[in-house]
Amino acid sequence: MLAIYKKEMRSYFHSLSAWLFLALFLAVSGVYFSVICMAYGYTDYAANIYSNLTILFIVIVPILTMRLLAEEKKQKTDQLLLTSPVKVSGIVIGKYLAVLTLLLMAVLICIIQAGVLSLYGTVNWKTVLTGSLGYFLLGASLLAIGLLISAITESQMISAALSFGVVLLCMLLPNLSGIVPGRARYTYIVCGLIILLLAWFFYNETKNLIPSAIVIVIGGAAVGITAYLKPSIFDDGLSKIIEWFSVMDRFYDFCSGILNASSVIYYLSFIAVFLFLAIWVIEKRRWN
Repeated sequence: MLAIYKKEMRSYFHSLSAWLFLALFLAVSGVYFSVICMAYGYTDYAANIYSNLTILFIVIVPILTMRLLAEEKKQKTDQLLLTSPVKVSGIVIGKYLAVLTLLLMAVLICIIQAGVLSLYGTVNWKTVLTGSLGYFLLGASLLAIGLLISAITESQMISAALSFGVVLLCMLLPNLSGIVPGRARYTYIVCGLIILLLAWFFYNETKNLIPSAIVIVIGGAAVGITAYLKPSIFDDGLSKIIEWFSVMDRFYDFCSGILNASSVIYYLSFIAVFLFLAIWVIEKRRWN
């Protein structure tokens, strides 16, 4: 895993990816810092800077993740990796730690800016540190999604386009929760579609009807039992589902100085699920 990590870091800094990312982040964060904090005198760095810098993930995630695994497949070097003594989990985690290192560099840039701001005013370091943690966890979650997309696709451009679309959707989810229909029947329809989509996914990956049937039975039973025991949970259910899956809503608590253990666990679980899926996809291709 360490060898994969070092290889990825060398690859990032021997190409334009890392330099382009750091230059873009420094330029955008510098503009926000100069205008909002230095020119207008706002000292709440986390609320004014981190909340605005989230828009950068739309560009950052495709830049950093599009080449992670898709490039290996395009150049056929994935065959060397998969036949090496390194486990698939070590390959995925090593590559993921490399992009996290670049994200950490970006967060350190923000902390330095907050340090400069403290020379001219009173900075609430509690919100700066919790905001830094929240920004890092949010970025790590979106990068995990980008890593999975790179594992599925074989083209860097397709990977970048899909990552851009998914991250943009994640940014828009908080706004969508207020406009979706609130009737319970729409929640039932969406739950049914999700179950069918999962069943199709398992069939597409295994070419076996049994796992798909199990998914349909378990999913249908779960929805039916929940609807019987607590039907009110499906009222305005689409908004609740969107809010639960929204990685943005929990981030704003960090910017307010609220260190919620449940939010940290949510982000870590989110990351673990997508890393597991990426490992599973590569393992399947390896044995095929």
